[in-house]
Amino acid sequence: MQENVEFTEDMPIIIGIHNIAEEPRHWHNRIEIFLVLSGNLTIVVESETFHLSEDDIILINSNQVHEIVSKDNVTVVLQINYGYFKKWLDETSFFHCNSSVYHNTSKYVELKRIIAQLIYVNYNDTEHNDLLTISLAYQIVLELIKNFRSFDQNQLSQNSKHLQRLRAIIQYLNTNYMENITLEQIAEKEFLSPSYFSHFFKINMGVSFFNYLTGIRMNHAVNDLITTNLTMEQIAANNGFANSRYFVDCFKKKYEMLPKLYRKEHKQELVPKKASILSTQYYKGYLVMEQLDYLNKLGEYLDTKNVKKPSNLLRNVLCKTVEVRADDYKKNLVHTFKTFTGVGRAKEFLLERVQKELIQLQKEIGFHHVKFHGILDDAMMLYNEDRAGKPYLTFHYVDEILDFLMSIKLKPLIQLSFMPRLLAKDPNNTIFYNPSILSEPNNIANWEFLITGLTKHMIERYGLEEVRTWLFTFWNVPFQSYVFAFENNEVAYELYRSTYQCVKRCDRQLLFGTPSYGSVNFEISEYYDFIARCIETNCPPDFYNIHCYPVKTSSLSEMTLGGIKAQYAESDKMILSEDPDYMADILATIKQKLISFPKLPIYITEWASSASHRDWLNDTCYRSVYIVKNILENYDEVNSFGNWCLSDTLEELPYDNDLFHGEMGLFAYHGIKKPAYYAFVFLNKLMNTLIDSGKGYFVTTNQKGDYAILLYNYIHISPLYCQGVLFNVTFLERYNAFVNPEPCDYEFSITNAANGKYVLTEHIVNREYGSAFDEWVGMGALPLTSEEEINVLKGRSMPLITKSTLEVSNNFLNYYAELKPHEIRLILINKQLY
Repeated sequence: MQENVEFTEDMPIIIGIHNIAEEPRHWHNRIEIFLVLSGNLTIVVESETFHLSEDDIILINSNQVHEIVSKDNVTVVLQINYGYFKKWLDETSFFHCNSSVYHNTSKYVELKRIIAQLIYVNYNDTEHNDLLTISLAYQIVLELIKNFRSFDQNQLSQNSKHLQRLRAIIQYLNTNYMENITLEQIAEKEFLSPSYFSHFFKINMGVSFFNYLTGIRMNHAVNDLITTNLTMEQIAANNGFANSRYFVDCFKKKYEMLPKLYRKEHKQELVPKKASILSTQYYKGYLVMEQLDYLNKLGEYLDTKNVKKPSNLLRNVLCKTVEVRADDYKKNLVHTFKTFTGVGRAKEFLLERVQKELIQLQKEIGFHHVKFHGILDDAMMLYNEDRAGKPYLTFHYVDEILDFLMSIKLKPLIQLSFMPRLLAKDPNNTIFYNPSILSEPNNIANWEFLITGLTKHMIERYGLEEVRTWLFTFWNVPFQSYVFAFENNEVAYELYRSTYQCVKRCDRQLLFGTPSYGSVNFEISEYYDFIARCIETNCPPDFYNIHCYPVKTSSLSEMTLGGIKAQYAESDKMILSEDPDYMADILATIKQKLISFPKLPIYITEWASSASHRDWLNDTCYRSVYIVKNILENYDEVNSFGNWCLSDTLEELPYDNDLFHGEMGLFAYHGIKKPAYYAFVFLNKLMNTLIDSGKGYFVTTNQKGDYAILLYNYIHISPLYCQGVLFNVTFLERYNAFVNPEPCDYEFSITNAANGKYVLTEHIVNREYGSAFDEWVGMGALPLTSEEEINVLKGRSMPLITKSTLEVSNNFLNYYAELKPHEIRLILINKQLY
């Protein structure tokens, strides 16, 4: 077939990233370049077959008949409109560019470098990326003319007359393939002898007429095979095969298996599958979002010092001028970000390093409650049964944990999860590397004995007045849309109701909230229907319990990024949101959906910059500025912002040998503080009255002449990184995940300030100060093998602190700062009494 591509009037190229399967023989009136990023690609050009592997590049000239017979690859496809460059190119221009034949790799480096830049400037989606794209398109044409042009006109195997005749023939075959077509019929239609037509077709298409027609029929037959329930006889008849036996023979020759087996392996489900309780793939997607590194091959061709950011020539540093009145008190602050912190599972409280980290956290910040999973897990040795099957409870570990929490003034959210093995209906349904059981109980009476016995014990040990200040909830996201689900939502509700009643029978004033709920779409009714049913059946919650991770599901087979369409084989994968204001938008949605329900506290008990436990950015300054941005821009909007979580020593995945492996903790191994830790330290130094706030700044006062200002320079991750595609992002080069990060200048003016002397103290976290990961890279990025090395890293990764004095006259205070990308900066301005 002839393929016609529409170019826009002002753009001379089309560039895409594709997972290419099969494309039948065709030609087109443009130049096409294939650069293989991963996998293998087989291309038949006229009568020659070329096998391309990773990093190979090939150019298909205008009007060259070619066919792709591969799968399992990721390939850059670049199409050039020679009409745009008519002063230098026309349809007869011919190029030799094929690295699978000519193995001089240095010959292709410049061409690959330009292609890498093309993709870079497109996915950056900057204001001037169209101009940069056109500029790079001219560079590609220049490179082709200089190094790959051939002036041998005999290279072109078809002339326009032949192509016109082939176009008519192929159109007829595509329309009438199901009929009984013979070579003689087509030859007669074209006023040619059968022997000449056979030779003509084979020479120009590179394949015999008979095989080409069979290929068309086979493509349609395979589609019927995997999308319908037609029999082999019906498929053969519908697609022009003489009989089913002949169809099966042709199929086996091409696919090396029987059609029935192929159908079994590839058949698309006509009825949607019922969601499984837990699949390995979903579990991995929940804990570790897939990252695809095929674009990192292109990153090798970017000179990170010189040409990585061609748009630097158009650098535009943002400058913000802020003027505030010192006596313009907007509101008093509650500081709800301190309501919750999080530790992975109950058993982790028994680890010495976790206790040390919590003691330090409470000393420097002082959270009120802690969220954790698994107080009912077998690791807690709480539930057991004697030889007669009678249940009994032992509270040794529970007491040790709760005693410790009381000692550091941290109140628990008692999440009643997960299921003890002896009580589990399906003990093999587990989650996490150190497994927890996701199952309904095999005996509801024993479940109620467990819940009632535990609640009564806590009241007896810690007193009713204390326990009434704690929070209780059931399970962790037990809904069908999530990985912790039961068989159906009815099971989740009934178990919630039973658990609720057990706790409330112990004391009606104990606070029992909804199960935690996290979703890729808070618009759906699942959670709100659950709340409505609880209210209708007299087990209303005392608070709403929310998770807020910036994720969504990608169910599309392609993504569009500033002019690039990238196709990949995976679908329905969890990816990060491109919305930098995701939290604000989600909070607005939740509040709107809850407006018809009782007004209760809304606790975000889990949130982070990523749902992935292996996201490299979790260790960087991005995580700290993400925390500051989202808390400041949504300050006190809900009753808690429970960061997940305390430590990298989570047992949900196997421990990683790398010190900075992308886990979600505030502390890395060895108690090393990550930048995210200092985000909360800075937030904790804010004062109790808000003067002013905006994008990038938050100004507070104690109304006694002192001020605390928190600044941040937030840059959102690139669209490709959101999709899980790594382009020039490596274990050490993590900050390449951002789109042209630039500094931001601030000019602050505080009017109506009291005259006098002040001490100004700056606390700064950026890549140079307060970032353990960046300091570790500077130390050589090798494992730390001694206590001395660990202490050196801890010492080198403290925030920068500077102090200076200033004098205010005319009631005017001025402050200037340039914030580096991902920087957070706390400015304390304290009036001197003497």
